[in-house]
Amino acid sequence: MANKVFVSSNFNDRAVVNTINNMIARGRYYGDIFFVENDVSSEGAFAIDREINRIMNSCDAVLFVVGDNCHNSPWIEREVELAYSKNLPVIVTQLPKTFGGPPNGLKDKKYTVAKWEEGDLGEALYSS
Repeated sequence: MANKVFVSSNFNDRAVVNTINNMIARGRYYGDIFFVENDVSSEGAFAIDREINRIMNSCDAVLFVVGDNCHNSPWIEREVELAYSKNLPVIVTQLPKTFGGPPNGLKDKKYTVAKWEEGDLGEALYSS
């Protein structure tokens, strides 16, 4: 069972992470959500990679939030690589009214799909 989940989403869309926290808090699931909060992009690619790795190291699972603009980012692809290198369970959820696909790095890999709703998302994150 995952207690700490790394959320991979568009860095500029903090509302997504807040919504996930609220959905989980309303349900019967208990756990913590982690994501990259510090913008270290001015320090270069190594700093971004180090920050992602630092946060993901303490997590038990990774949730990829798919929307129209976040499925093909190079940093999302790096998060896919790290998740599988750490043998973390991967869950993918689609934002409502969006059409982007899962990250390309997930092609031919095992992952769980969860609906963007409180019960299904909580079940996928904290009961697996």
